[in-house]
Amino acid sequence: MQLFPPPAGARTNPDPDNKGHKTCLPLYLQGVTGPLGGQRTTMDAKKPRNSSLTSFPILKARKKQNLNPGKVESKPLVQAQKPPSKIKDFRMTRFLPKNPNTSIASLPFVDTKGKKNMVNFPRISNKVLLKPPLLYQENQSHNQMPASELKASEMPFHSSIKTEDPKPEEKPPRKHKVPLTAAEALKFFKNELSSYEQSEILGYTELWFLGLEAEKLHVTPEKFSKTSFDDEHGSYIKVLHDHIAYRYEVLEMIGKGSFGQVAKCLDHKNNELVALKIIRNKKRFHHQALVELKILEALRRKDKDNTHNVVHMKDFFYFRNHLCISFELLGINLYELMKNNSFQGFSLSIVRRFTLSVLKCLQMLYVEKIIHCDLKPENIVLYQKGQVSVKVIDFGSSCYEHQKVYTYIQSRFYRSPEVILGHPYNMAIDMWSLGCIMAELYTGYPLFPGENEVEQLACIMEIPKVFLKI
Repeated sequence: MQLFPPPAGARTNPDPDNKGHKTCLPLYLQGVTGPLGGQRTTMDAKKPRNSSLTSFPILKARKKQNLNPGKVESKPLVQAQKPPSKIKDFRMTRFLPKNPNTSIASLPFVDTKGKKNMVNFPRISNKVLLKPPLLYQENQSHNQMPASELKASEMPFHSSIKTEDPKPEEKPPRKHKVPLTAAEALKFFKNELSSYEQSEILGYTELWFLGLEAEKLHVTPEKFSKTSFDDEHGSYIKVLHDHIAYRYEVLEMIGKGSFGQVAKCLDHKNNELVALKIIRNKKRFHHQALVELKILEALRRKDKDNTHNVVHMKDFFYFRNHLCISFELLGINLYELMKNNSFQGFSLSIVRRFTLSVLKCLQMLYVEKIIHCDLKPENIVLYQKGQVSVKVIDFGSSCYEHQKVYTYIQSRFYRSPEVILGHPYNMAIDMWSLGCIMAELYTGYPLFPGENEVEQLACIMEIPKVFLKI
C-alpha cells in the first residue's frame, strides 16, 4: 500500500506476472499506490531496452567530483503538484541518453558528463485553509456572512440549492455548529440527503460533513445489500465531494490496485488533508487488511517520535461494509521524482540520503521482526519535514517473520532470488530490494528489468559475468 498517496502517472501492476496470486501494491497506503502509490504496469516491464538477454549494461567509472552538501531553498509550504513531464512512454524513454539541459533547481546531482544539474524536491503541507463557511436558515436558504461574524466552530455544509437573497425584514441566517447530531441534520437538511442517508446517520453521534453538493448514490433502505455501493469488483463507488463516514470529503482518487483504492480527502474534523485507503469488499482483502492494521498499529506505537521514517496511520473505521484506513498525506514517490527528472539518475550524495532514511525504517522493522515484502521506488515517498527525507509506505503485503502467508511477493524488478525460487525467506529480502533501488536511483533505470521470473533470474546471473569481463 504510493500509502499515502500514489500520484498520477505512477505505475500500477496488480499482478506483475498475471498469475492471480497475492499482489504487491503500493498505499496510501498498497500504494499506496500511499499518499497511499502506483506500480508498474506489465507493459512497463516489456522491452525496456533493445539489448538481448545476455547483454548487460556495463557501468563505467564516473569522474570523481567533490560535491558540497546540497542546500535546500526556502520555499513556501504548498501542496505538491506533479510537474509537467514530457515523458509520455516510460518504456521508450527511461533508457534514453541523459539530457544535461533538462533540470529543475533545488538540489545538485551530476550527470555522466560531469556537469552540475539541479532536481526539485517539492514541499508538502497537509493543512488546509477553508473558505468562510456558508450559514443556513431553517428554510435552507443561505447567505454568506462577513468573515468577522463567523466562528471556527460553525458547520461548513455546502448546499446546491440556490435561492434569492433574503429580504431586509427577514431574520438573519441560522448558524449551525459542528458537529451536528443526527436530529439536527434531519431537521435542517433532510430533503438534501438520500433516503438511505436519512436512516444511516442515526448510527452516528457526530456529523462533520454531509456532502450536500455531491451527486449522491440513491439506494433505498429496503433494497440495501452489503454490495449496494460497490462496483462489480467489490470496490467502493467513488463520488467526488461526497462524504465518507460523514467526516471526510472525497477530493480525488490518487491510487488504485487489487486491494481497493486510495482517495485524497479533507478531514473536516481536524481540518487537514489525508490519504484514505478504502479496502475492497472482499473477504480475502479484508483479511489481509486486518494484518496490515496490526502492523501499522505496532509501528505507530514504536515510532512515536517519528524518527524511523514509516508512514503513520491516523485512524481506521468501517463505512458501508468497507474497511477504511486514514494516513498522513505525503509527497510524490521516488519513481515519480525520477520520471520528472527524465530518468537521469541522482548524485551519490542524494542517493546516500535516501538510503539512510530507508535504512532507519528497515532497522526498526528488523527489531520488530516485520518483513515489508514490497519495497520499491513507488513505496518510498518524500516527507514534508525535509526535502530529502523520505518515508516508507504501503504495508499491505507485510507480515511478521514467523507468520508468513504468501510465497508470491515483491514487485518483479526488486524480487529476491529466494522468493523467485520459492525458498524460505526472511527480512533479508527487503535489503535485496533496497540494493536494487539504490542502483536505479543512481543510473535512472532498473538494475534487473526482467519481463518474467525466468528472465529476472537470468538478469541476476549476468552480474558475475559482467564483473569478470571488467
